[in-house]
Amino acid sequence: MAAVAAACSVGDQGVPPGKLAVVGETVIGPEDLSGVQAQLGPYAQLRFSAQEGRVALLQALVAAELLAQEATAAGLGNDPRVELAVLEEEATVYLTAELERRVPRAEVAADTAALRAWYDAHPDEFWKPEQRNAEGVVFDDYATAEPAVAALAAGTATLESLGTIVATPLQARDDAEHPGFHPTLFEPGLSAGDWLSAPIIVARTLIVGRLQQVIPASRTPFEDPGVQEQLVQRVREPRVAAARQQLLEELAARFPEQDP
Repeated sequence: MAAVAAACSVGDQGVPPGKLAVVGETVIGPEDLSGVQAQLGPYAQLRFSAQEGRVALLQALVAAELLAQEATAAGLGNDPRVELAVLEEEATVYLTAELERRVPRAEVAADTAALRAWYDAHPDEFWKPEQRNAEGVVFDDYATAEPAVAALAAGTATLESLGTIVATPLQARDDAEHPGFHPTLFEPGLSAGDWLSAPIIVARTLIVGRLQQVIPASRTPFEDPGVQEQLVQRVREPRVAAARQQLLEELAARFPEQDP
């Protein structure tokens, strides 16, 4: 991170030991970077956790500080709206950093027992929907496609005899996105190898054929990285809410509301 500090430093005095950048009179340290990172969502936190990500985050922090100092130099710092926005931003950074200190995300991620308990207690979560695909022959219009469907059903033709066989990708059902395709592909009672009851519309073409594969719905395993990420978020949410309430009570006791 030393190279980052040198690249991001602004001013004549250099970067103090243990810090990351200097922007005018403002010194940016690792704690500032951690405070900003703690405000990000879980996926963004992972994105900026590696060295390259932390460099990008530091550069963004330096750029934001430069803009703030330019606004102050232009006289906007005296605008009460700007002052309020700065206070709100500082309060948000403080709150997020303090909650991360009280409920560290890494600590929750390491609490395998709690994560497993949440996973087991919510059996309807983390499901992959059933997927299907079709194989068939492309036709230009219904006038030729519909007789082909009837010939296949009657056994008077084979798929190979109709032309070159193509296959559609596996996909979950979405009738709204594919109204001329999925209602036929996902007809109840169809099994792999069954003929489709009608031509299906794929990319403005007609396909006559059969259901090729059915991948049953399945629950994503506990060890899946995406599941782990969601579990950390679910388990951490109530802990953060409790920590936030405790923090607000502490602040209320330290700074009691006074009548104007």
